[in-house]
Amino acid sequence: MNLYEYESKILLNKFRFLILNSYLVNNLFFSKNKIYKIQVQSGYRKKNNGILLINNIRDCYIFFKKWKNFSLFKKKIKNFLIEEFIFFEKEIYISFFFNKSSINFVLSEKGGIEIENQLFINFLKLKINYLILSYSIFDYLSNCFFKNFLIKKIIKIIYNLYKLFLLKKIKLLEINPLVIKKKNIYFLDCKIILDKKNIINFSDKISNTLNINYIQLKGKICCIVNGAGLALSTLDNYNYYNQNCFNFLDLSGKITNKNLNTLFNFLITKKILLLFINIFGGIVSCKTILFSILNLMYFDFNFKIIIKLDGSFSNYSKKILIKFKNLIIIEEFQKCIKNSIILLNVKK
Repeated sequence: MNLYEYESKILLNKFRFLILNSYLVNNLFFSKNKIYKIQVQSGYRKKNNGILLINNIRDCYIFFKKWKNFSLFKKKIKNFLIEEFIFFEKEIYISFFFNKSSINFVLSEKGGIEIENQLFINFLKLKINYLILSYSIFDYLSNCFFKNFLIKKIIKIIYNLYKLFLLKKIKLLEINPLVIKKKNIYFLDCKIILDKKNIINFSDKISNTLNINYIQLKGKICCIVNGAGLALSTLDNYNYYNQNCFNFLDLSGKITNKNLNTLFNFLITKKILLLFINIFGGIVSCKTILFSILNLMYFDFNFKIIIKLDGSFSNYSKKILIKFKNLIIIEEFQKCIKNSIILLNVKK
């Protein structure tokens, strides 16, 4: 951990996750029937009585006398988090973490301090080289007898945590436990380790990692194009209508399904208004990008999509994509540009 719990919860609160009412103190302070937590960048607080329900002033005094300026695992304690105490019906465990080059996701129907004692077969574990598959999570929680409306809420939370994980360059995000009280879901405790390595050149990192030609810009229209000339022409046409693009992106012939899905993972975390996909199937087949678009349909995204496909497997791909109502397929390039401008000016 390189964030304290209260710092992690400030970050979660910014992303509108449901956090219990709490306040931070550094000296003796009494509040009846509240949970008191020492703030230290180490685990095993509860097993060491560093998390305690305080019922009276005597318990409060003993707690502060024990922990104030004391050290746990060589970490000095200076602050305390005082949090609302609630009774809950269910607690679950969620984590995201990096292992070598892939992101791993773990879910357990049983959270809390005994999580380490759970059998491995009781966990759902996914290696995320592309999008999380909602049906895997739904199937796991259904078999654990969760109600459908709760499963949908938990899946939404998981997707939003995944966005947070990518956006803030987090190495480890662990929620233990996520608790359910009636119809509400609260974050009771969390651990976050941030990746504090500086990225020297973001555009070069994306280009080298995904084998594409990528330049980050500042607009709200994201373009996925194969061919540098066509990509530049796309930017020029949008500039003609005083619209700035989010990026310059030319898919190279070396692009793989895995890298395409990683690219889409990155794009859904960004505040774009429109995604324009312009592919001429040659070196990059339309069938290759088709699967990434289908994976994207599992996500709850806010931007509009316009697609222009020509060449290899274009007709095959369009027959499949035309079934989706939240994307528009247009044959002519200029019509794509003009319809993009119209969509950008349509209020939601």
